[in-house]
This record gives sequence, C-alpha cells and structure tokens, in this order.
Amino acid sequence: MKSWVWIYCVISGGLFAQSFDLKKEKEALARIEAAITAGKHAEFMHECNELLDPHRINAFAWYTCGKNLLNVPVTDIKESRANARTAYVRLKRAADDFARTGRQVYYATDAQQYLGLAAMLLSDLDRAQVHFRSVLARDNRIPEAWYNLGVIYELKGLQEESMRAFDRYLRLKNTDAASEF
Repeated sequence: MKSWVWIYCVISGGLFAQSFDLKKEKEALARIEAAITAGKHAEFMHECNELLDPHRINAFAWYTCGKNLLNVPVTDIKESRANARTAYVRLKRAADDFARTGRQVYYATDAQQYLGLAAMLLSDLDRAQVHFRSVLARDNRIPEAWYNLGVIYELKGLQEESMRAFDRYLRLKNTDAASEF
C-alpha cells in the first residue's frame, strides 16, 4: 500500500496540490537505520546524501542523518569538524521543521540536544548552552540536558553553575533509577 502526502500551496491566487510518494523515503530510512546498526558508516553517509534531496525530504530524515553523523568514527580532526558542521546544519533544519509544525515534541527536543552536542564539537560553547537551555525550557526533567549544561559551565569556568547542573542531573538520574525497581 502506498502512502501519499498531499501538499497544498497557494500560487497566484489558486490552490495547487502536489503529491509525494513516501515509499522511497521510507525505504531509504530503513537502509540508513540498517547501515547504522551494522556499523557501515560509509554506506550510512552515502544513503543520507542520496536521501537529502530538498525536493523530497522530511524533517525526520534530516534529524536521522544529522544525529547519526555525529557518531561516525573518524581519526582526522578536520573530518570530525566537517561532520559536526554538516550534522549541525541537518539538525537545525529538522529542529526548525519540528518546531514549525508543533508536533513531534520528542524529536524537536532531541534535535535540540544533538544541536548542542554538535555545537560543543565545534567549540561553540555559547551556542551549545542555548540549545541545552532550550531543551530544559521544554522539559526540565531531562537528565542528559542538565549533564551537558554542566559540562558547558565547567568548560566556561563557571564552577557554581556547573555544580548545580550536575546536582540536578544526579537527582534526576537517581529518581529514574528508583522508578525502574
């Protein structure tokens, strides 16, 4: 069964409809996930580049390709920074799309987390702090965001703020651990 998406646009005062068959995108995302699981990083990067055609793309594809690009192991620092820059651009596009629709709050928040990590890799601590703060503004019960914010404060030399963020992280982690039993 095919899944179709109809996009309606107003062009020159008239309503214009365009349909997109999402079957190819779903198959490409499945290949990307399989490559990630198998640790085939070159195949993952190739599939992402093939998929990320601006004429037929959705926010989830930008998100998937951006976040997983941060996990591709590289030995060259220039390549690592290039991957972080590319991941940041992809994640930014995904986060903007998720925020615009107001749906998929989990993905919007997660994209902000990964944006913060990409900014950290690019040594842009102020931008990373903004992203982690954005995550906490949506939901201040995310321990990873508190931890990452603590790291940012530590790197900036803000000891008191760092200790408060790490303390909040530990309290949330202990709450999560206690609720599992």
